[in-house]
Amino acid sequence: MSRNIDYSQPLSEDDEAWASQFPSLHGGSVAANREQFPRPEGETLGGSDAEEVPYAQWAKRDLEAETKRRNTEEGTALKTTGTQAELAAQLEADDVARAV
Repeated sequence: MSRNIDYSQPLSEDDEAWASQFPSLHGGSVAANREQFPRPEGETLGGSDAEEVPYAQWAKRDLEAETKRRNTEEGTALKTTGTQAELAAQLEADDVARAV
């Protein structure tokens, strides 16, 4: 299944989520679109009260980047390599541990 995405306009959440599933094809275009049309901190196209996207739906490169950020900025010692599912599960577990 293909989708016609106009990268010259801000991406909808659906288009961004769909394109993020194919990082080798669309990763650069999604990243360039995010730079060209940044969203304010904590805000999504659906508004500030929109639900967060589960880690299982994140692109692997985004999971790796979040893991590295936590290690650098928050002093965690999370694994920065692994499958997408392993990285997502690790971040979920870290969130649960922080909530306690």
